[in-house]
Amino acid sequence: MFNPKTEIVSKLKELGYPVMRSSNNVFNEVPAITYRISNNSTNLDLDNKIASQDIRIAVDIWTEESTTASNILEQAEAKMRELKYRLENSLDVDAPEGALYHINATFVGIR
Repeated sequence: MFNPKTEIVSKLKELGYPVMRSSNNVFNEVPAITYRISNNSTNLDLDNKIASQDIRIAVDIWTEESTTASNILEQAEAKMRELKYRLENSLDVDAPEGALYHINATFVGIR
């Protein structure tokens, strides 16, 4: 079974921002990127061997400016595409006045 964590963290770190799992949502500096593997399911062949895996990665971008968040999303999309993941959707997450800007993006891939 393929585990995508290592390659995803490595590729996102190339952007130069802190990268951590979503459960570790405490960052000392922004911009920052958090991620989680929201799906990693297998498809089996007739011999009960893994034929492929459906992988979905959630990437969250945290910044103090909206335009910075959008720029980082564009950079992250290019990096994820290098790994053969496709941007499925992205959204601006509503937040109260004074909170960090937050973009959530979902990437999908088949291995």
